[in-house]
Amino acid sequence: MPTHQFIGDHVAPTPLVKVRTQRVLAGTRKIPEDIQRMRQWRTLYSEGSSNKKPVVEINSLHKEGQDLWRINVPVSDDLRGARPGLTMERHPAAKFLKEIKKEVSFKSHKPEWMDASPVPRIKLYRSVPALRRFNGARTEPLWVYDNARFAFEDDSWPWGLVGRIFNSDGFSGSGTLVGDRLVITAGHMVPWKSVAAGNWWMLFVPAYFNGASLFGAGVESYVSDARGYNTNENVTGYDWAILRLYEPLGVSLGYMGYNSYSSDWNNLPVWSNIGYPGDIDNAEEPAFQQGFTINDTDGDSDGGEELETENCDLNHGNSGGPCFAWWNNGTDPRIVGVVSGQETEYKFPFSTRDDNVFASGDGFVNLCAWGRSNWPA
Repeated sequence: MPTHQFIGDHVAPTPLVKVRTQRVLAGTRKIPEDIQRMRQWRTLYSEGSSNKKPVVEINSLHKEGQDLWRINVPVSDDLRGARPGLTMERHPAAKFLKEIKKEVSFKSHKPEWMDASPVPRIKLYRSVPALRRFNGARTEPLWVYDNARFAFEDDSWPWGLVGRIFNSDGFSGSGTLVGDRLVITAGHMVPWKSVAAGNWWMLFVPAYFNGASLFGAGVESYVSDARGYNTNENVTGYDWAILRLYEPLGVSLGYMGYNSYSSDWNNLPVWSNIGYPGDIDNAEEPAFQQGFTINDTDGDSDGGEELETENCDLNHGNSGGPCFAWWNNGTDPRIVGVVSGQETEYKFPFSTRDDNVFASGDGFVNLCAWGRSNWPA
């Protein structure tokens, strides 16, 4: 019985030269009602029984010379205003494959109201320090523009689909919308210590920029459920997790597609990455790199596969961010893997090679397809 299968197109992605010639598509710019509503509120969660509402204190600061109101709400030491997750489970790869619906599409989705752009709006005249690998060694820059990576500020499609993830274990990383209420990220982004303790939470903020979403301060969602693999912080080809959001952000914001990777595409300079590396404003701004290559692949268990690159700059905070390319003449962005980490490859007889690694494989896209099949809006 097969445990995983290829999903997507077997044709190579569109060359970036053609992608960059695509015109910006203007949307209707009529913001959906649910996004408008979320922009007007910031939500906190407080523990308590169903028959006893928490006490909320509202005090004026006008006497202190400020036109402000102070609002105090009770929070617990564990939740700190967060909404806890419900389930986190690991299933055999065969179970995910068996429960995929055949009619589920693997393609991306752009809402009519959003503008679409083949490249993000880069922040100009900004000095960006050299990025280093996870082990501290400096990477070789990829000269796509004037530098290998760029900070950007853009909520157009698909650039606003990537966001920052926070969790109850106290660290953060990156993730991407891949369905109506789905985010794909690295398995090691799941707060496994909190999960073991029975009280965990994860928060996804799309288009995160300096403390809030570019779509609006309240446009965010906690995670209700997760499925994935605990790699014990090791770099693996199955370092992925699919997250179910309480709020179906993808319905209004859209999402990226997904595609299995083929080794025939090795050394093609068509791949892009977005994430929140810690050495760019302490992960407060997203960074973008385009045109790097996958140099080699290594198979792994559970349908996983390591995609190894020597010219994609990554740093802590990039974890879970997408490796993606474009199909259908540069109109359909699809993810083939997520950032896992860094490893050293030993080459015969006495040489080594430092690689940054994306977790990929048919098991990866099967997990995405399982999410679309079982966690709809």
